[in-house]
Amino acid sequence: MKITISACVLILATATCFAQKPAWVNDEFRSGDYPRSKYLTGYAVNTGANSTSFAAELKASAKSELIEGIMVSVSSAKTMQKSERAGVFTEDYTASSATFANADINGLKIEYYYDAPSRTGMAFAWADKAEVKGFYSATIAMAIQRADAMLQDGYNAEVENNKSRAKKEYETALALLQTLALPQSLLIAIDGGDTPAAQSALAQKLLSEARSAVSRMQSAIKVCVIAKEDNFGQPVSLLSPKLKAELSNHGCSFTENKAEADWLLYITASTRKGSDVDGIFFAYLDAETSLIEQRTGREIYRNAFTDIKGGGLDYTRAGLKAYNGGLQNIVAQLVKNIEK
Repeated sequence: MKITISACVLILATATCFAQKPAWVNDEFRSGDYPRSKYLTGYAVNTGANSTSFAAELKASAKSELIEGIMVSVSSAKTMQKSERAGVFTEDYTASSATFANADINGLKIEYYYDAPSRTGMAFAWADKAEVKGFYSATIAMAIQRADAMLQDGYNAEVENNKSRAKKEYETALALLQTLALPQSLLIAIDGGDTPAAQSALAQKLLSEARSAVSRMQSAIKVCVIAKEDNFGQPVSLLSPKLKAELSNHGCSFTENKAEADWLLYITASTRKGSDVDGIFFAYLDAETSLIEQRTGREIYRNAFTDIKGGGLDYTRAGLKAYNGGLQNIVAQLVKNIEK
């Protein structure tokens, strides 16, 4: 079936009719229907060939403009609050532009339109301030409630001398409170600094408490290491220094007095001979680690490692190679379990 030129023109005209520009491309429409008093907005326009990457870049630009507007509002509010309510607003709850740029703001919508005749692409980003405020106000309230409970649980555990549990509760509470930078800044941007004073003060108080508690718990857990390591009967100290270093990185200190220790770390390791092939000697390491919480007698962690192979010009060197070959995995397994 042949399609006449007039039919083609009709089809093209119909398609053009249905591809009308959205109203938001008009500046006056955006100002009237999306006033900054009610919406967070961003708009971007550029010329070029229409493509997926072109559209993505324009959408990102529109979001970036919206973000810049938020940052200006936050900066302005911060200045005002420093002069009017010194101490209520601090740097702790000012999100950086990088944090915003990578965040998914709840309720954010982005539309894209491409005008083929002028080879112009346009993107419009917006979010209803009332919706954003409602969502993030609830988010902050819930986070404050959870963090407060965690800090209380941590304190109770600390009183009971359960330092490992206390440390975990405090660190979790601190991490949760630090996530409030984005929602707090969004509320500041929306309200121009008029955020609920009680909520801001409580969040700040809890953040300060969490930081102090975490700092207090640093090196609070004392560990006594009882190690028996040998390489073909000769005493060595290879696993214990590495394990102590990793535990130190996780807030532990060390004592040689068992009575003072919160945890007891037992390490046993020894090598045995393997084959001798063309002057290359092989050895095998067998090791076992056990971590005991002394207060309860509970074994926090136990693991056994066998047949860790090493080779060298003699059995002594082969044994040392076996130790070196097993170090990383033995340490990693212990750290993995104490972080649970």
